[in-house]
Amino acid sequence: MHQHVHAELVGGPEDGRSFVLPAVEADMPVDRFTLPAPRESAAPCARYALSDRRADGVWRYRYAGEQPLATS
Repeated sequence: MHQHVHAELVGGPEDGRSFVLPAVEADMPVDRFTLPAPRESAAPCARYALSDRRADGVWRYRYAGEQPLATS
């Protein structure tokens, strides 16, 4: 059992970025997550959802839209 999986982002502002994610269950990554805006600005956060797994074992996440920044 692996504690981490390799992931790649497809589409959106982070297209092509790859990294390692913690596995929540045996070899299974989280099903979705939100990345903060690249800089401190009014830009929305990017949401990504689990899509599929490549033949080499890398999990792909597809861009799932934007999430506005929370304002207080």
